[in-house]
Amino acid sequence: MGVAGSGKSTLALRLAEQLGWFYLEGDDFHSLEAKQMMASGTPIRSEMRDQWVGRLCAALQDCAVKQQPVVLSYSGLIRKHREQIRLAASNPQFIYLQGSAELLAQRLAQRQNHFMPVSMLQSQLATMESVEQEADVLCLDINQSVKALVQYLLLKIKTCGSA
Repeated sequence: MGVAGSGKSTLALRLAEQLGWFYLEGDDFHSLEAKQMMASGTPIRSEMRDQWVGRLCAALQDCAVKQQPVVLSYSGLIRKHREQIRLAASNPQFIYLQGSAELLAQRLAQRQNHFMPVSMLQSQLATMESVEQEADVLCLDINQSVKALVQYLLLKIKTCGSA
């Protein structure tokens, strides 16, 4: 989890591939209207975000019923939504990708074929609620390479059973 440009999708996909787990891309669960709003630089409304998290939870519950391990890439900006994910998923572990606003903006400016513009970064940073006192959130610095982050997480999962 993390704001736009933090590398959520890249890291989650690589981790899922290495583990042989199912991968869910959170952006795929946004409505077309929400994607259009964000693409135009307009933050989505609370009820749109709530519906999006509801769809994510349904997908996670489906994976839990099938006993299918899953890696989900999603922003996780709001604590109450993280609580919903905790209830929907089977023993989730959150990986919060953190970086400076400058690095995030640079990454967003270089990204192609994505609906989220650089102009939305400040809104996401302002919306991101603290993860303090959430024991199942592991914070990682995105200044490290994706390869290094994946290797670290694989080792952590191997030794601890979760990240």
